[in-house]
Amino acid sequence: MTETVQATRTTGATLRTERIESRASALLSDCRRAFHAFGELDELAENLRILSLNAELAAGRAGDKGRAVRALTQYTRELVNRLAQIRGEMNQQRGRTDTLSTQIEDDLKRLRSIEEQSGSDSPAFAECMKALVDKLDTLSTNVEDLSRRAHGVEEVVSQSDSIATNIAIEAAAAGVHEKEFRTVSDTMRRYVDDLRKMIDEASDSVRRALEKTEALRRLGVENLNDLRR
Repeated sequence: MTETVQATRTTGATLRTERIESRASALLSDCRRAFHAFGELDELAENLRILSLNAELAAGRAGDKGRAVRALTQYTRELVNRLAQIRGEMNQQRGRTDTLSTQIEDDLKRLRSIEEQSGSDSPAFAECMKALVDKLDTLSTNVEDLSRRAHGVEEVVSQSDSIATNIAIEAAAAGVHEKEFRTVSDTMRRYVDDLRKMIDEASDSVRRALEKTEALRRLGVENLNDLRR
């Protein structure tokens, strides 16, 4: 009877370990897709910066008719600085996530090895599972941080869109400078559209990652609690 109970517990632990392994792999894939989606953020931020400088020169040539546009372009550079900050934070976060990914994969391999050599009821197995759950908690925090930074980019996109609209309004009253300001507005809107596509792709991956990370964390905790009984 004892052997039957032990076999049942071992089988259950093995199945949950396999589920953790499968879900962790899917979660890390979503994280990589999200970071990849933001791959061109640096280039778009630089394009916006150059556009704002050119627009400010055009506003200077327009004199009083360019005063409002000059203020808008200065605000654009603030948004560009914000994008650069977010991108820097994302780069650091990607490094941490890559490190966690390697550590989680190593822990899963170690669990398999311990299970084969000592069984899933061994202290070493429980200790390794605890280490894995701790890393999953950290990964969960990382995904939540990534979600907040994606939202930050989304706010910049919304504000940039408003600037493009306001520059178009100013262009209508700029006389001979209308065409130049209109070009600035149209170009900025094109960059905004590119940013929006980037956000849509990244947000979808972040959303899936958020769903998976909580479910995975719960599964790890349940597995660990079961081992402690």
